[in-house]
Amino acid sequence: MEFILIDDSVFDLLTEEKLLLKSGLTDTVKSFSSAQEAIKFLKEQTGAMPETVILLDLQMPEINGFEFTRHFAEMSEEMRKRIRIYMISSTVDSMDIEEARDNPYIIELLSKPLEIPVLRSLLGE
Repeated sequence: MEFILIDDSVFDLLTEEKLLLKSGLTDTVKSFSSAQEAIKFLKEQTGAMPETVILLDLQMPEINGFEFTRHFAEMSEEMRKRIRIYMISSTVDSMDIEEARDNPYIIELLSKPLEIPVLRSLLGE
C-alpha cells in the first residue's frame, strides 16, 4: 500500500512521512506541499493505480482539502476506487467536521498530530 501526503506544512510532511515509514504500514510515501501538485500527479497516472491512502490536510492555500475532493470526484472511477482519503487537521470548527463527515470521498477526519495506532486500526492493519 502506498501513501500520499498532501499538506502545506513542510514540518507536518516530514513528521508524517517518518511516522509512516517507521510504522511498517508502507515503504512508499509521496509528499506534496500543495493540492495542485497532487492533483497533477494523480491525473498523470496512466497505468493501474496501486492501493493508495491519501492523508489530506484540510487548511491549505489556493486549494483546500474539500476543494481537492471536488477535483478527485472528476477523476476516473477506476482510480477513485483504488484510493482512500483520510483528512487530517487540527480544526475544531464544527462546520469543518460536519463537512468532512458528509463528504463521500473522505473516510475519516483524523486529528493532528497523526496517531499511527488510530490509522492502523482504521486501515484494518
